[in-house]
Amino acid sequence: MANNQQKVFQQVLTIVMVLFAFMFFYPVIFVLLNAFKPEARITLDPMGLPSSLYLDNFARAWSVMEFPKVFMNTLVVTVFGLGGIILTSSMAAYMLARTDSKPSWIIYGYFVLSLVIPFQIIMVPVAVLAADLNLMSIPGIIPMYWGLGCPTAIFMFHGFVKGVPRELEESAAIDGAGQFYIFFNIVFPLLKTIIATIAVIDALWIWNDFLLPLIVVKEGTIQLAQMRFNGQFLKEYGPMTASLTLSALPIVLFYLGLQKYIIKGIAAGAVKG
Repeated sequence: MANNQQKVFQQVLTIVMVLFAFMFFYPVIFVLLNAFKPEARITLDPMGLPSSLYLDNFARAWSVMEFPKVFMNTLVVTVFGLGGIILTSSMAAYMLARTDSKPSWIIYGYFVLSLVIPFQIIMVPVAVLAADLNLMSIPGIIPMYWGLGCPTAIFMFHGFVKGVPRELEESAAIDGAGQFYIFFNIVFPLLKTIIATIAVIDALWIWNDFLLPLIVVKEGTIQLAQMRFNGQFLKEYGPMTASLTLSALPIVLFYLGLQKYIIKGIAAGAVKG
């Protein structure tokens, strides 16, 4: 009797999970279907299957958005923003984890505390600071991502670094290795799991970010260029969905390539130390 009840419960749970999965996947289905349909067809039957592969939406999205230009801008911001976050955060977390002192824990606590502060609260001061420092440009927004992304990365690196055996560093120090050599040649390679995890999380964030580029650079990224199809009196759903498909493809491929590290890295960083 108990086995039958358990089987029924598992079947019901499976059905519920499938429904939830469909709910989350529904926007993706909607975008993909309408990217290959003309505007009139989208209006009449938004969830219907396309009768043919209508590619004019992609051609218009490519030209109106100036896709090669905004793609390169977004790629540059993502690559250098992500690289800066990983480099500075790993070094900071390493020193904080290896320095057992009260100031070290105060600094670490400051980074952890900043995780609970929503970006919307500091949005106006960030915009004013960016204007004062002449950071209202594509190159200027990169160090801003370093500052905004470091708290989470330091928190994750800190727990992972504490799980790296100190004996490895002590042996290298006895052989005459300096602090930078020990970090970049011994410790940093051992952080590849958590590095991949942070890379996936922050790459998704930076690539898809809309609010910070909106208040800082005003134009030049993929997410801002997509707003050209969303006018006050006219919305071009066909090119809009085509632009979403084009912009999502690179970051989805990046995510699929590194997704196996996400849970592994988060779990390891949370448990170690």
